[in-house]
Parts: sequence; structure tokens; C-alpha cells
Amino acid sequence: MVRFGPRHEALVNAWAATVSNASVGDHYDFTAPTRSTQLQDRATKFIDAPSTETFEGVWSPDVLRNAIYGGAGAILDNWRGSIDEFASLIESMQTATAYDDAWERRLPPFATRGLWELYGRLNPADRPIINNWVGSAFTTFGLGNPQTYAASADNFATVKDCYTDTVGHVTANAAYEVPLSEELEQFLYLTETLDESTLRTAFDMDTPTDDAFAGWDAMAAHGDEIELSGLRPVLDAFNTAADNDAYDTENPRDHWGANHWETWKDDYRTYLETTVFEEYDPTALTADTVTAFIDVLSDSNALDNTAIPTYLLGGRWQPLDDFQTITTDEPGEAAAVLSALLDDDHGPITDRLSRFNDFYAGVSDSGGERMSVATMLLMVTNPDQYTMYRYSMFDDFFSAFSDYDVPTGFNPSDYVLMNDALHRVRTDLNAYTDTTVTMLDVHTLLWIYHRQGPP
Repeated sequence: MVRFGPRHEALVNAWAATVSNASVGDHYDFTAPTRSTQLQDRATKFIDAPSTETFEGVWSPDVLRNAIYGGAGAILDNWRGSIDEFASLIESMQTATAYDDAWERRLPPFATRGLWELYGRLNPADRPIINNWVGSAFTTFGLGNPQTYAASADNFATVKDCYTDTVGHVTANAAYEVPLSEELEQFLYLTETLDESTLRTAFDMDTPTDDAFAGWDAMAAHGDEIELSGLRPVLDAFNTAADNDAYDTENPRDHWGANHWETWKDDYRTYLETTVFEEYDPTALTADTVTAFIDVLSDSNALDNTAIPTYLLGGRWQPLDDFQTITTDEPGEAAAVLSALLDDDHGPITDRLSRFNDFYAGVSDSGGERMSVATMLLMVTNPDQYTMYRYSMFDDFFSAFSDYDVPTGFNPSDYVLMNDALHRVRTDLNAYTDTTVTMLDVHTLLWIYHRQGPP
């Protein structure tokens, strides 16, 4: 069963809101005559007067997207019949009641999806419009990209059902109404060809209320949200240990990972909430307060003489030292960047992370270490929402319990996908314990698995 997830719904609703108010935009166009209408007219001209020139009008990228592959000349060079016979083929496609796979055997393989698209545009009221981009877009919606027309048409129907369940037929009853298949083809084309930033701009999705869309690029690249499996033994072992205070330094060490003292995270959280955040608002830092704020986060006297940010970074002082130097050198811009990063009402997390990466580019040569610094700040200031990224820790976990490959470097969209999956781990942990679980606990689970292996 396929359904739209939060990102699909966010995009299709933003698309519908835009399209319902304007017939044309930067990345779509429903004004008459549409691609399909123009193609139908040109096909009729070709059928009535077969020639190289009239065929070039049919097999043209301005009406048939797949015509960019090879072009009309390559199609005719590989056609073994007469031009009149080609016109008869197009006429049979025009009047057919079903797609005929035999048509494909008369043209080279590079033309196959061009035929699929041509067939659809000749009668979009009753046929799907399928081309290379639509096929690739299927994977973004949790489907495969089949190599046969029948299977691709089934996928188109599945996505169409999800689409109409969410927004209906958006252009219906508008002065610029187009068949549903043509509307959906334009939507699928832009989902495949535009990145997250462009989509946000095109459909006015830059407000915090559209934060559910964050991570679209990574989801599109990987095909779907991250699916975790086989976690039950780890979750059970972790909850049993946590319920028996096994991660407290004063207790017996007879549970999974109990040789790790991890309750310091809760002590640090208490220190931040009762001391640091009482004096400094992380979402409203200024040039006068940002350096002091960073200093108190790292106060080694606050918790067992340990500078927690450095400790979380695995004892790697250099990234944090670079971070503090840049902050001190440019406190005004640093305050703005950090306030935005740590404020969920300040726009999509992917944009906030990207802004951090741009400003703090001098923090380590490793984008992964910059991501660790940024997400460490997110976790300690908002432990209900974020967990800290460390490549080796995440890679061990996701390699064991999913088929997702954790990328190296600074990848905001991928971080959002992984953090989403870890929220589901938090939900599972919550279901089997009476204590409140935060992303700090999820961080502990990942860290123990990274250091200890499976229970």
C-alpha cells in the first residue's frame, strides 16, 4: 500500500494552493493550448499530410518531453517503413482503446517512453501521461520505476489515487481546467526536476508551518523515508537497563551497556534549564551575549569538571575551538546564525543548518564534524526534537537496522531523514517504559550500540 507521507502532503498541498490561484507559474503552465492539445493538433496534421516536417512537429520537446532523447531525426532514421506507414501508426495510437506493446517493436528502445508519453497526450482524459521524469518520480512516492507500460500505468494510477485523496482535481472547474492526467504529469515532472529549495520558493513554502517538508531532497534521493527493522531486542535491552538505573554511575552493572554512565545527559539538561537558559535565550542571542552563551555551555565546573560539548564530540577539541573562534571574531553574525539554528519558528531546519554550514565553513575540514557541532547544539537546547549526529555512531546503527547508507559530509536533508527515523525509535521506547523518553535517551541508545554492539 502506498500513501503520501508528511513531505508528500506538504508539497501537494502547497502545489494545490498555488495552482488553484494561477494558471501559470515558474515551473508549470496550464494555459491553453497545453502541451497535449498542441500535440494532438500536430498529430492530426501529420496524419493528414505525412512528411518529415509535420512529424518534426509531433516529436518535438515543446510538446513531448521525451523527444529530447534522439529527436525526430533519430526516430525517422530508425523507422524502416514509409512516412505514410508512420502516420498510420500514430493514427492507430490516436484511436486505440488500449496501449499495444507491439508499437514498441517498430522503434528503437530509446523511443519507448516517448511512445508512452505520445499515447497519453493523444487522449489525456482517459490515459496516463508517462515519460522518463514521471517514471523516476514514482520512486519518490515509494514505488518502483517499471520498464513496461502496464506496470508504469498501474503506478500512475496509484499515485493519482493518493493525489486526488489529498487535493482532488485542482484545476477542475477553473477557466484553465486540464485533464487530471495532465495536471498530475506536471506535478510529477517538477517533483523530479526541482530541488527542495526551488520547490519552497515556487510554492511559498518558506514559512515554519511547512517544516514538515524538510528533508525532501534526501527522501527523493533515497526513494522513501528510512524504514527500521530488527530493533526489538535492542529496545527491550535498553529499556530494561534504563528502568533498572543501569546507566547511573552508582548502580550495579549487570545490564546491556551498563558499563556506560549516561545519566550525566539529564544532569547537563538540568544545568542548562536552571542556569544557562535562565540567563540566555538561545533563540535571541546578540553580539553582546553569544560568546558568553557558548562559554557557559562549556563550563567544565558545571558538571563533574567535564566540558560537555567537547565530551559529546568525542574529545575532539579542535572543531569546538574553531567554532568558538569564528563566533568571537564575528559575534553579530554568529548570534544571528545560532539564534536562527536553535529556533524552530525560524524556518525549515534544512535551511537553518545550511546557513550554519555557510557561516561556520572554517569549522574543521570535515563537513561531518561541522554537522556534529550544529546538531550537538540542537540536541542540548532542544532535546525533545533533535539528536546529535556523529557519522560512525549513525552509520553503525542504520547499517544494522536499515538499508540506508549514511552519507559523509554536511547533509541537512539526510540528517532530517535520520532524525525522523530516530523519533520513531523514541516512540517505540516510550511505549514500553513509564519514564519520559527524550532524544537524549535515543542518543544514549545509539552510543551504547556503537560502543557495545548488540545485546
